[in-house]
Amino acid sequence: MPLTNEKGLERILRISIGFCLIAWGFWVSGSYWMSYTTPIYQIPCWEWESFISHACLVERGIAIAIIGLIPLFTGVIGWCPLKAILRIK
Repeated sequence: MPLTNEKGLERILRISIGFCLIAWGFWVSGSYWMSYTTPIYQIPCWEWESFISHACLVERGIAIAIIGLIPLFTGVIGWCPLKAILRIK
């Protein structure tokens, strides 16, 4: 019995959504993607002035990209652990 619980169209959608989220995260973080350094003092990201600053946008961009890895990975392998736990077909 193969260990897959996703069919063709769902896999294509998951891979597409994963790539889109990763691209969006890269776009949000801008050119600071790989050269990000932790600021000396904490910046409150919930304030509008700090949200515009690059540090908060980089953190959000990396978080969006990491979230995008989940549907990308499950779409590539063809198995979703959440669907297996909840027994969704």
